[in-house]
Amino acid sequence: MANIYDISSLTYQPSSNMDWFTKAIFGGKLIEKGKITPIVGVKDSTRLNLIDLAGNILQADARDCAWTPQQIAKLSEKELKVKTYKINLEQCIDDLERKRTIWMLSPGAKNQELPDTLEDATMQLLANELSSEIETKIFKGDSSADANDFDGVIKVLTDSTQAVKLTGVALTKENVLDEIAKVFAALPEDVLAIGMQEGTLNIYVSYATILKVKMALGGIYGSNVMVSPNFTVEGDVVRYMGVEIVPVKGLDETDMVAADAKNFLIGTDLVRDLEEIRLGQFPAPNDNKIFIDGRLRLGFVIPFEDEVVYYSVNN
Repeated sequence: MANIYDISSLTYQPSSNMDWFTKAIFGGKLIEKGKITPIVGVKDSTRLNLIDLAGNILQADARDCAWTPQQIAKLSEKELKVKTYKINLEQCIDDLERKRTIWMLSPGAKNQELPDTLEDATMQLLANELSSEIETKIFKGDSSADANDFDGVIKVLTDSTQAVKLTGVALTKENVLDEIAKVFAALPEDVLAIGMQEGTLNIYVSYATILKVKMALGGIYGSNVMVSPNFTVEGDVVRYMGVEIVPVKGLDETDMVAADAKNFLIGTDLVRDLEEIRLGQFPAPNDNKIFIDGRLRLGFVIPFEDEVVYYSVNN
């Protein structure tokens, strides 16, 4: 399993009292639950120093005093570039107040889920929406379709000559469990060994696919139930051979991706929020509306494409 070295920002931990962009970027389930790794402080691009073991270390000793050195590791670099995005919004205060009320009164909501002030509640609602859009871009971003976008998982893997590619089929309730097993079996052995040991290996699927999985497990599906020797269900989390099946936005219904979370890196310029986001009220006679003005930079890279399995009908 490949490793990344000399990147101090990997130790970054967002505080519990997050600023707004921190909440928007790190509040989504992918980063918050360790399903993707953030690299912060990237203003334009950065070179990631990569190291990967190559070949076997042990050699047979013929006791002939021969010296036959082998290359221990392969070294290379990969560039992480970020694109700039802006937020220019305006909204009627009455509409925001109404949305905030609906949010707080929704089934299962607790009064403390949103701040008391309209300003803080507005920014949290917006942060939640931005987290969803960022997740979609991570998987669906395509610079060939929009030059202002960064390339996401599917674009990177489609263009890759190194990724492990499986030709998929239309996923149904009847075949989805078997197809997941194929994706798992295609993972390189060293990726499996370390990823399963550290709990960082995931199989990413669409929300439509995870529903088919749960339907296939129907009848004996429930909280803390062992469905089979291979599939387990704990609460709302489904695992195959201990590897979590993670539903994400941005994947097509027939696509699946298996990868280690340490091999999915999202870059951002996030350093200070105060310089990047403003919320204010328009002057009269438009003082019944507020504006939101902000900008941030985002980018994505897969350092070791040969350690990722991409399942798609398009392969």
